[in-house]
Amino acid sequence: MQETPMTQRERNRLDTWNAVHDAAAAMALEDGPGVVTIEAISTRAGVSKRTFFNYFPTKEDAILGTRAPCVPDELLEQFRTSDADLLTRIVRILTGVMRTSLRGGEAYQERRKIVSRYPELRARVVQHINDAERLVDEILRERIQNEEAEETLSRLPAGEESARALLMLAGTITRYAYSCDPEGTVADIDGHIDSAVQIFREVMQATHDND
Repeated sequence: MQETPMTQRERNRLDTWNAVHDAAAAMALEDGPGVVTIEAISTRAGVSKRTFFNYFPTKEDAILGTRAPCVPDELLEQFRTSDADLLTRIVRILTGVMRTSLRGGEAYQERRKIVSRYPELRARVVQHINDAERLVDEILRERIQNEEAEETLSRLPAGEESARALLMLAGTITRYAYSCDPEGTVADIDGHIDSAVQIFREVMQATHDND
């Protein structure tokens, strides 16, 4: 699928985002995150403090290149209309929501380097992952409570508890998929995620068959 070209406004926003993040990450690697301030980041990036907060809620997010997760409309529509099985769809939407918070590519590699050097920043990454899981949990609960809930969800043996178990399994599969790509270099991330789902499905089937 051909990507839609960015508008000049979108390009300007991306350039500003990169400038602030690059400044914050560089300063953290040079002096440590504890002494980095929002004022210093803004000055180095050539933006005002007000502009800084338009892009990042905290200095930790600026250093890591992270933001609060969200659920884009197109991602929610894909979840609702996809003909894939329920587990695959949950893993896909969870991964997609996490991607709105944790950028991949070079940002992913740089974030790993910073967190490796300053483990105290890992808590912020974990918080964003937990927030992404809560957003998907809300979607599943809403679908179960909806009178027009899909048949697969309505057949779950323990209702919302089964949905919670599925979400936890989806989180485990997602973490496994990313652990197999520690450098964040896989181009076909969706295919990579689907392969991880299949591996877990085969493992669960194998353990079931041995009982």
